[in-house]
Amino acid sequence: FHAVDKRVMGHAFGIHNTLGRFLVEPIYQESLAGQCRLDGMTAQREVQLRVSHNGFVKSYYLDLLIQQGVIYELKTVESLTGDHERQLINYLLLTNLKHGKLINFHSGSVESRYVSTSLTREERMSFRLADDKWDGDDAASRELREKFQALLVDWGAFLEASLYREALLHLISLPDAGVTPVEISMDGRVLGNQKMCLLSPDTAWHISAIRRHYTKYEKHIRRLLSNTPLHRIHWLNLDHKTITLNTLKKNDSAIHNSAIELKGG
Repeated sequence: FHAVDKRVMGHAFGIHNTLGRFLVEPIYQESLAGQCRLDGMTAQREVQLRVSHNGFVKSYYLDLLIQQGVIYELKTVESLTGDHERQLINYLLLTNLKHGKLINFHSGSVESRYVSTSLTREERMSFRLADDKWDGDDAASRELREKFQALLVDWGAFLEASLYREALLHLISLPDAGVTPVEISMDGRVLGNQKMCLLSPDTAWHISAIRRHYTKYEKHIRRLLSNTPLHRIHWLNLDHKTITLNTLKKNDSAIHNSAIELKGG
């Protein structure tokens, strides 16, 4: 990887010096791919990556795949962020590759970040499902849980929360389910509508990938719930190998305790 990257970055610096920093991303893609090919490397642009499950299909496009084993994501932004890193990690996990790099051509000098993972697919397929705070025995809640667990068994953990969310919105086949405007009020005064993922008129669901400040995050979900006509929110959280299913209700009652180990492969 480092031998390949040294050559790729040499071309990236040369392109930045020749073309400057104000062009659009596809121009930098085409230029870098062309220079890599002239240097004897294989370089593929806009490589399609398809993820599917039970009729749901999601396509991603890798900016550059070099030597059939290293992903480069090119950006034209003020500065690279954690969101860019998470995007590339998602691509690495889905392709079972280990190394990638972000390159930003919009900065005064070329900005870049290594992004790597040692996770194997086998490791992603082994996770713990913690549901001691789950309270959903109704048909709609069971469907949400079953569809979510099926996704985990098929895809494993660690992927972007937005991917699971998009899949669940496609897969849940309930008459009142979907992204729906919910009325937000404070002190009896209606402030407007907030789009939320609903299972039924009184139940919403939320998915996240929070790995710290868990209690603070929960407080904000509870504040949201308290200012809606909803009765509860099912909160699905992906924290690496621990997947938490939590039901937050306006009037909390005793919740059954259980925890299971779920392994897929």
